[in-house]
Amino acid sequence: AGMGGMPGGFPFGGMGGMGGMGGMGGFPGMGGMGGMGGMGGRGGFPGGGFQQQQQPKKMPLPFNVLSPGTRVRLQNLVKAHDKNGDMGQVEAYDTKMDRYIVKNLEDEKNYKLKRENLQQIVMGAKITGMVSSSEFNGEKGTIIGYSGEKGRYWLRLPRHIKKKPALVKPANVVLPKDTVVRLIGLTKAPHMNGKYGKIQEYDASSGRYAVQISASKSAKLKLENVVASSN
Repeated sequence: AGMGGMPGGFPFGGMGGMGGMGGMGGFPGMGGMGGMGGMGGRGGFPGGGFQQQQQPKKMPLPFNVLSPGTRVRLQNLVKAHDKNGDMGQVEAYDTKMDRYIVKNLEDEKNYKLKRENLQQIVMGAKITGMVSSSEFNGEKGTIIGYSGEKGRYWLRLPRHIKKKPALVKPANVVLPKDTVVRLIGLTKAPHMNGKYGKIQEYDASSGRYAVQISASKSAKLKLENVVASSN
Protein backbone atom coordinates (compact mmCIF):
# COMPACT_ATOMS: atom_id res chain seq x y z
CA ALA A 1 0.00 0.00 0.00
CA GLY A 2 1.13 3.55 -0.65
CA MET A 3 1.59 6.23 1.96
CA GLY A 4 -0.20 9.55 2.33
CA GLY A 5 0.83 12.56 4.34
CA MET A 6 -0.40 15.17 6.78
CA PRO A 7 1.26 17.94 8.70
CA GLY A 8 2.25 17.10 12.26
CA GLY A 9 4.42 18.33 15.04
CA PHE A 10 4.56 18.42 18.78
CA PRO A 11 6.73 19.88 21.52
CA PHE A 12 7.43 18.07 24.73
CA GLY A 13 7.98 18.47 29.84
CA GLY A 14 6.12 17.44 38.91
CA MET A 15 6.05 18.96 42.13
CA GLY A 16 8.39 18.65 44.93
CA GLY A 17 7.39 17.61 48.45
CA MET A 18 7.38 19.73 51.65
CA GLY A 19 9.76 19.06 54.45
CA GLY A 20 8.66 18.30 58.03
CA MET A 21 8.99 20.56 61.16
CA GLY A 22 11.28 19.72 64.03
CA GLY A 23 10.18 19.29 67.71
CA MET A 24 10.85 21.62 70.76
CA GLY A 25 13.34 20.67 73.44
CA GLY A 26 12.84 21.28 77.20
CA PHE A 27 14.71 23.94 79.17
CA PRO A 28 15.62 24.22 82.88
CA GLY A 29 14.03 27.02 84.86
CA MET A 30 14.01 28.48 88.37
CA GLY A 31 12.82 26.14 91.04
CA GLY A 32 13.68 23.10 88.94
CA MET A 33 10.93 23.27 86.33
CA GLY A 34 11.10 20.35 83.93
CA GLY A 35 11.37 20.54 80.15
CA MET A 36 8.55 20.02 77.69
CA GLY A 37 8.08 16.49 76.38
CA GLY A 38 7.84 15.52 72.70
CA MET A 39 4.52 15.03 70.96
CA GLY A 40 3.68 11.51 69.78
CA GLY A 41 2.18 10.39 66.48
CA ARG A 42 -1.19 8.76 66.24
CA GLY A 43 -2.02 7.80 69.81
CA GLY A 44 1.56 8.55 70.94
CA PHE A 45 4.24 6.04 71.97
CA PRO A 46 5.44 5.09 75.48
CA GLY A 47 8.40 7.02 76.80
CA GLY A 48 7.85 10.00 74.50
CA GLY A 49 9.68 8.22 71.66
CA PHE A 50 8.92 8.38 67.95
CA GLN A 51 8.36 5.56 65.51
CA GLN A 52 8.79 6.05 61.80
CA GLN A 53 5.51 5.50 60.02
CA GLN A 54 5.55 3.11 57.11
CA GLN A 55 4.71 4.56 53.71
CA PRO A 56 1.55 3.09 52.22
CA LYS A 57 2.34 0.47 49.65
CA LYS A 58 1.74 1.51 46.06
CA MET A 59 -0.59 -0.76 44.18
CA PRO A 60 1.11 -2.26 41.13
CA LEU A 61 -0.19 -0.92 37.84
CA PRO A 62 -2.31 -3.22 35.68
CA PHE A 63 -0.17 -4.79 32.95
CA ASN A 64 -2.06 -3.10 30.12
CA VAL A 65 -2.11 0.58 31.11
CA LEU A 66 0.11 3.35 29.81
CA SER A 67 3.15 3.83 32.04
CA PRO A 68 4.00 7.16 33.71
CA GLY A 69 6.14 9.21 31.35
CA THR A 70 4.32 8.03 28.20
CA ARG A 71 3.81 10.88 25.73
CA VAL A 72 0.28 11.20 24.40
CA ARG A 73 -1.88 13.36 22.19
CA LEU A 74 -5.26 14.44 23.59
CA GLN A 75 -8.26 13.42 21.48
CA ASN A 76 -12.05 12.94 21.44
CA LEU A 77 -12.64 15.52 24.19
CA VAL A 78 -16.16 16.96 24.15
CA LYS A 79 -16.35 19.45 27.04
CA ALA A 80 -12.79 20.65 26.42
CA HIS A 81 -12.73 20.19 22.66
CA ASP A 82 -10.24 23.06 22.33
CA LYS A 83 -7.66 20.79 24.00
CA ASN A 84 -7.91 18.13 21.29
CA GLY A 85 -4.55 17.76 19.58
CA ASP A 86 -2.56 19.05 22.58
CA MET A 87 0.48 17.03 23.60
CA GLY A 88 0.60 15.55 27.10
CA GLN A 89 2.46 13.18 29.38
CA VAL A 90 1.02 10.43 31.60
CA GLU A 91 1.76 11.26 35.25
CA ALA A 92 -0.17 8.44 36.94
CA TYR A 93 -3.10 6.05 36.64
CA ASP A 94 -6.05 6.07 39.04
CA THR A 95 -7.10 2.42 39.29
CA LYS A 96 -10.34 3.12 41.18
CA MET A 97 -11.50 5.83 38.78
CA ASP A 98 -10.05 4.12 35.69
CA ARG A 99 -8.61 7.47 34.65
CA TYR A 100 -5.17 8.68 33.64
CA ILE A 101 -3.71 11.77 35.27
CA VAL A 102 -2.19 13.57 32.30
CA LYS A 103 -0.12 16.73 32.29
CA ASN A 104 -1.05 18.88 29.32
CA LEU A 105 2.27 20.14 27.97
CA GLU A 106 0.52 23.09 26.33
CA ASP A 107 -1.06 24.70 29.43
CA GLU A 108 0.96 22.87 32.14
CA LYS A 109 -2.25 21.67 33.85
CA ASN A 110 -3.19 18.16 34.97
CA TYR A 111 -6.35 16.44 33.73
CA LYS A 112 -8.05 13.14 34.58
CA LEU A 113 -8.83 11.48 31.27
CA LYS A 114 -10.22 8.22 29.92
CA ARG A 115 -8.14 5.89 27.79
CA GLU A 116 -10.11 6.81 24.68
CA ASN A 117 -9.05 10.43 25.12
CA LEU A 118 -5.38 9.55 24.65
CA GLN A 119 -3.34 8.61 21.59
CA GLN A 120 0.00 7.28 22.74
CA ILE A 121 3.08 8.50 20.89
CA VAL A 122 5.11 5.45 19.87
CA MET A 123 8.76 5.91 18.98
CA GLY A 124 10.80 3.28 17.17
CA ALA A 125 7.97 1.85 15.04
CA LYS A 126 9.47 0.04 12.04
CA ILE A 127 7.99 -0.23 8.56
CA THR A 128 7.81 -3.72 7.07
CA GLY A 129 6.21 -5.59 4.18
CA MET A 130 5.52 -2.56 1.96
CA VAL A 131 5.09 -3.43 -1.72
CA SER A 132 4.38 -0.22 -3.62
CA SER A 133 6.71 1.76 -1.34
CA SER A 134 9.27 -0.93 -0.59
CA GLU A 135 12.06 1.64 -0.26
CA PHE A 136 10.64 2.51 3.18
CA ASN A 137 10.90 -1.04 4.55
CA GLY A 138 13.20 -1.17 7.58
CA GLU A 139 12.89 2.54 8.30
CA LYS A 140 11.87 3.58 11.83
CA GLY A 141 9.59 6.43 12.76
CA THR A 142 7.20 7.75 15.40
CA ILE A 143 3.47 7.06 15.51
CA ILE A 144 1.76 10.38 16.20
CA GLY A 145 -1.83 9.39 15.47
CA TYR A 146 -4.25 6.83 14.12
CA SER A 147 -7.14 7.19 11.71
CA GLY A 148 -9.83 4.75 12.74
CA GLU A 149 -11.79 5.59 9.60
CA LYS A 150 -8.88 4.68 7.34
CA GLY A 151 -7.42 2.04 9.64
CA ARG A 152 -3.94 3.53 9.33
CA TYR A 153 -1.31 5.11 11.55
CA TRP A 154 0.08 8.57 11.02
CA LEU A 155 3.79 7.73 11.06
CA ARG A 156 6.46 10.41 11.14
CA LEU A 157 9.73 9.36 9.51
CA PRO A 158 13.03 11.26 9.62
CA ARG A 159 12.65 14.38 7.47
CA HIS A 160 15.48 13.37 5.13
CA ILE A 161 13.42 10.28 4.26
CA LYS A 162 9.94 11.83 4.10
CA LYS A 163 9.04 15.38 5.07
CA LYS A 164 5.37 14.77 5.94
CA PRO A 165 3.86 12.02 8.12
CA ALA A 166 2.76 8.94 6.20
CA LEU A 167 -0.41 6.86 6.42
CA VAL A 168 0.60 3.25 7.08
CA LYS A 169 -1.49 0.16 7.85
CA PRO A 170 -0.85 -1.67 11.18
CA ALA A 171 0.04 -4.73 9.08
CA ASN A 172 3.05 -2.79 7.82
CA VAL A 173 4.30 -1.51 11.17
CA VAL A 174 6.28 -3.42 13.80
CA LEU A 175 5.62 -1.89 17.21
CA PRO A 176 8.37 -1.91 19.86
CA LYS A 177 8.32 -3.96 23.06
CA ASP A 178 6.06 -2.73 25.90
CA THR A 179 3.70 -0.85 23.56
CA VAL A 180 0.14 -0.96 24.90
CA VAL A 181 -2.19 -2.16 22.15
CA ARG A 182 -5.89 -2.74 21.50
CA LEU A 183 -6.88 -6.11 20.03
CA ILE A 184 -8.87 -6.01 16.79
CA GLY A 185 -10.09 -8.34 14.04
CA LEU A 186 -9.84 -11.57 16.03
CA THR A 187 -12.17 -14.24 14.61
CA LYS A 188 -11.33 -17.27 16.78
CA ALA A 189 -11.58 -15.20 19.99
CA PRO A 190 -13.92 -12.33 19.10
CA HIS A 191 -14.65 -11.69 22.79
CA MET A 192 -11.11 -10.33 23.09
CA ASN A 193 -11.61 -7.63 20.47
CA GLY A 194 -11.43 -4.19 22.05
CA LYS A 195 -9.42 -5.35 25.06
CA TYR A 196 -5.93 -4.04 25.76
CA GLY A 197 -2.66 -5.91 26.00
CA LYS A 198 1.05 -5.23 25.97
CA ILE A 199 3.61 -6.32 23.38
CA GLN A 200 6.29 -8.58 24.84
CA GLU A 201 8.26 -9.26 21.66
CA TYR A 202 8.05 -9.64 17.90
CA ASP A 203 9.03 -12.83 16.10
CA ALA A 204 10.12 -11.86 12.58
CA SER A 205 10.18 -15.49 11.40
CA SER A 206 6.47 -16.00 12.10
CA GLY A 207 5.46 -12.37 11.63
CA ARG A 208 3.64 -12.36 14.96
CA TYR A 209 3.79 -10.55 18.26
CA ALA A 210 3.79 -12.20 21.65
CA VAL A 211 1.15 -10.07 23.40
CA GLN A 212 0.37 -10.20 27.10
CA ILE A 213 -3.42 -10.41 27.31
CA SER A 214 -3.88 -11.05 31.04
CA ALA A 215 -1.82 -11.07 34.23
CA SER A 216 -0.59 -14.59 33.42
CA LYS A 217 -1.33 -15.26 29.74
CA SER A 218 0.04 -14.18 26.37
CA ALA A 219 -1.02 -14.83 22.79
CA LYS A 220 0.71 -14.85 19.41
CA LEU A 221 -1.00 -12.31 17.20
CA LYS A 222 -0.52 -10.97 13.68
CA LEU A 223 0.50 -7.35 13.11
CA GLU A 224 -2.96 -6.46 11.83
CA ASN A 225 -4.64 -7.79 14.99
CA VAL A 226 -3.25 -5.12 17.30
CA VAL A 227 -3.31 -1.36 17.10
CA ALA A 228 -1.57 1.23 19.28
CA SER A 229 -4.72 3.34 19.55
CA SER A 230 -8.03 3.55 21.36
CA ASN A 231 -9.92 4.75 18.26
